Amino acid sequence: IAVYLTFATNTAAFQAAIFALNGSEAFQWMKICNKFTRFCEQIAVALLCGYVAPILMTMISAISAYKVFRMYSSKRFLHLKGK
Repeated sequence: IAVYLTFATNTAAFQAAIFALNGSEAFQWMKICNKFTRFCEQIAVALLCGYVAPILMTMISAISAYKVFRMYSSKRFLHLKGK
C-alpha cells in the first residue's frame, strides 16, 4: 500500500509540475521558475527521488516476501519446514 501511495502522490505532483511549466494559469510556476531557477531544479530532483523510492520499496518487499515464503513447506499448507 505504501508503494502505491508514494507512486500516486509523486505522479500527482509531477502532473501539477507539468501543468505549471506549460503555462497553466492556475499554477503560475513559470514566473517563479524564471526568477528562481534553483527552486525548479530542486522540484525536479525531489520528483526523481519520489520515483526512486517506490522502486526501492518494491525491491525490499519482494526480497522480504521471498525470505518469508521460503520458510514454509511446499507440500503442507501453512506448515513451516522442519530442520
